[in-house]
Parts: sequence; structure tokens; C-alpha cells
Amino acid sequence: MVDLERSPTLEQAFEEAVVRMLPPGWTVALRSGDGSPGAGAGAYADLAAPSGERTTACVEFQARAEPAAVARLVPWLQRCGAAILVAPVIGARAREILADAGISWIEPDGDCRIALGSLFVERLGRRPARREADASGTRYVADLFSGAALRIVRRLLIEPGRSWTLADMAAAAGLTQGFVSRTFKTLARDAYLDRARGASRLGDRDAMLAAWAAAPAPGDAALERVATVGGPEAILRAIRALDGPPRYAITAEAAADRLAPFTRFARVELYMTDAAPWDEALQLTPVARGGNVVLIRPADAGVLDGAFERDGVALASRPQLYVDLVRRGGAAAEAAAFMRERGELWPR
Repeated sequence: MVDLERSPTLEQAFEEAVVRMLPPGWTVALRSGDGSPGAGAGAYADLAAPSGERTTACVEFQARAEPAAVARLVPWLQRCGAAILVAPVIGARAREILADAGISWIEPDGDCRIALGSLFVERLGRRPARREADASGTRYVADLFSGAALRIVRRLLIEPGRSWTLADMAAAAGLTQGFVSRTFKTLARDAYLDRARGASRLGDRDAMLAAWAAAPAPGDAALERVATVGGPEAILRAIRALDGPPRYAITAEAAADRLAPFTRFARVELYMTDAAPWDEALQLTPVARGGNVVLIRPADAGVLDGAFERDGVALASRPQLYVDLVRRGGAAAEAAAFMRERGELWPR
């Protein structure tokens, strides 16, 4: 916790920012506190509405709001009743943790989300910059949901109950232990991973899966094809009949239908690394659009990790399939929700 006597700048910046953000007629008075988490607040904000309604909120000042530290503060902040976390920069993951816990937050020179009684003020104009190192020199990965780091994220979600050593993950993902260590540190910083020597384990699987689905999609190449064998079920039967096909994984609605049938699907989409063998094996014809087969050449071959067999065909891993469906939106996103409701996302 920040000592207010030695850091008046943050306190003053907070008070000035709140005054600027309050709707007309609202007032705020800040009283200093002398406690620490579990004992007392750093300060108290007394808010008064034009109607006469009054709300007092505990104010917690943090020089840095790392997600893991924020997650540890949440139980105490919730016991305060009304609470506001104040920090110079509050990243996307920390904001998510605070929102889920119903705790207000503010960057005095940036964004805010204050929901206290009848008061609601939200400003979300700034995108917090990613940091690849902190003041101690600890190095992090810039983006957890792309490239090699995504291989690690995917592996954790494929086996969410497993404990991982650096060596185990490096072997499974085909990466160096040094890169795995950096990624694990980033995941722990963002409150996704519980780290322990020789036994790092996924903590918040649902939050990490949602963050992956919300991240920008990779630059995969989708190659449209027409198969003349018939409808999508006939195409699946043709794939099932292949003798030793190249490595592949079916995704989207065709794969979801194997797990939790939800709606009719008109085409088969599959990840693969080389289109030529598939064109020959299934006698596919390239088209500009409207194909009933889509061959997806992934930006990273890790997309095939965790593929498993169902009804004689290989399906993309459950977390990969879920993300693909959510990103498509519409009926595909509804199929993702149905897959989850049916217990097919995290099977026991």
C-alpha cells in the first residue's frame, strides 16, 4: 500500500480527477486514512448527490496495479462495501478483475469506471500499453494470445487441471524453457496462472479463454473449395475414408456438430498445412467464394495441438474450437454456448 504522506501526488491527482468527472451537482470530500489492507483504507471519499444521497467509499492507492496483486486485494476491497482502486495505469486484465468483483477504479490521468450507489461514470478512451519488462527487469511476453505464447495458452486450456513444469511445457509446445518461463511469468502477473516450483497450474480458465476469444484473430489463410461428393456429411464420410491423411483438424460448425449438435451446417472447415494433398484426395476445385470446403492454413501450426478423434474424424481441440465459434458470431457463437452448456467444453 502507498503511504499517502510520502506520495501526495497520487492522492491529489485522484481528488482533482474525481471533481472533473462528477456529474453536475455532485460533490466529493477526501479524508485520509492510516490503515492498510485488512485494517483500514488509505483514504475515504465522501460523495454527495444533488438529491442528498451520500456514499462513502474506501480508496486504495497503488503505485502499480498488476493483475495478480489486484486479485489479492479484491477480498479486502469487497469487505469495504464501496471501494475505489486508484493507480496511474490499470491494464485490461486488472480492469476485468475489478469489474467482475464490482469494484470501482480510476486512473487519475486516464480512464475510469466508477459505480457507487446512483453514481455511474465510465471513461474508456485509452488502451493501456503492454510492458515487456518491469522495474525489476523481469521480462514478459508482449502478447499472450498470438504466436508462440498462444501455444502455451492453448496447452494450458487443453489440460486445465494439469500441473506443468517448464520442461514439460517446453516439450509439449516445442519451445525453449526460457520462453516458457517468460510466458508463465506473464500469465502469473495477469492472474491466469498459479505458479509454484515444478507445479505451475492454470488458475482462471474461463477468464483466459474469454480473453483469447476477444483477442485479434491470427492471419490464417482460408482457401475456399468445392467438393462434388455431395453435402457436408458426405464430405465428412470422404475424409473418414481416407487412408493416412495429412495432419488436420476440423473446426467451426462441422466440428461442433460432432460434440453438441445445434444447427445444420453447410460446409466443412479444417486446419491443415498443405492444400495440395487435400485437393487431390477429395477432388476439390478452388473457388473465389461460396465453397462447401474451407482449407485453413494456420499462421502457426500449434493450432493443431490437442486435436482428437470423434466419429472417425479429427477435431480441433475444444478450446480452439470454442474460440473459432465465438469469433464467427451469430449461430456459430450460439453453438459455442450450447457446447459449453452440454459440458463438452470442459469434459470431466
